[in-house]
Amino acid sequence: MLSGFLEKRYSVLFPGLTGEMLTRPLPQALRVNTLRITEGELVERLQRRGFELEKVPWVRHGYFIRRAPFSPGATPEYLLGYYYLQDPASMYACEVLDPRPGELVLDAAAAPGGKTTYIAQLMQNRGCVVAVEVNRQRIRALRASVMRLGVENAILVRMDAREVSELGLLFDRVLLDAPCTGTGTAHKAREALTKDEGDLRNLLPLQRSLMGAAYRVLRPGGVMVYATCSLLPEENELLLQDFLEETGARMMKIKHGSPALDRPYGRSLRKDIKRARRFYPWVHNTQGFFVAKIQKPYR
Repeated sequence: MLSGFLEKRYSVLFPGLTGEMLTRPLPQALRVNTLRITEGELVERLQRRGFELEKVPWVRHGYFIRRAPFSPGATPEYLLGYYYLQDPASMYACEVLDPRPGELVLDAAAAPGGKTTYIAQLMQNRGCVVAVEVNRQRIRALRASVMRLGVENAILVRMDAREVSELGLLFDRVLLDAPCTGTGTAHKAREALTKDEGDLRNLLPLQRSLMGAAYRVLRPGGVMVYATCSLLPEENELLLQDFLEETGARMMKIKHGSPALDRPYGRSLRKDIKRARRFYPWVHNTQGFFVAKIQKPYR
């Protein structure tokens, strides 16, 4: 059952949405790690083991796992770092960031490592990814992912990303997959259905602070991607609206996904907010996800 808080909001935002639509199982997905193996070779190896894979049409190296004879995390190929189990929307956030070989890139909330390792993969292990994570236990998982997947251009830093300016660096690109209510993850975490106003109220100041800190270390002309696994506009469009007005940052177009909401709860937002994208479990077969791409002015 949805909490009263979410039921009230979802009835306005997504008429006809039910708890069953949010909690239905989603197919697992994997990302081929081309730092270790070619895509064709991995697909062939997994098919020989009895896996049935379907290419995610809007993600470069992603596949839905349509049939698995046993756990996808228990194959020799997984242990060798040939692939990473990751939601397609999460993969796509890295592709929207579009990191290039030789650049300096920040992953501002890096654990458990899916995005850090994909950024490194897209950079072909050239340049540098600074992966920031504040939690000691989670940075261990991050380190394990980096090592298993053969990432050689990542520096792991345990610190609060709100203090990232202390590193004294300016980044070409920044990814902030912000801590959020996780309301888009009910398919695997039923507690996402019980989030209330207190949960949201506690997170919004942190999200604003993280976004501001990440933007301050972005070089002029640089690109920042802001993402959450939340369906709530307060953490997405409404937060972005205020941020754009304060900074003068420019919204950039994103190809795939559904347009962001431009009138959440009847409030009219800037027209360019629709350049951000949403992913819905009942539309895209992914977790609920929000992705926005902005550019810092040169001036």
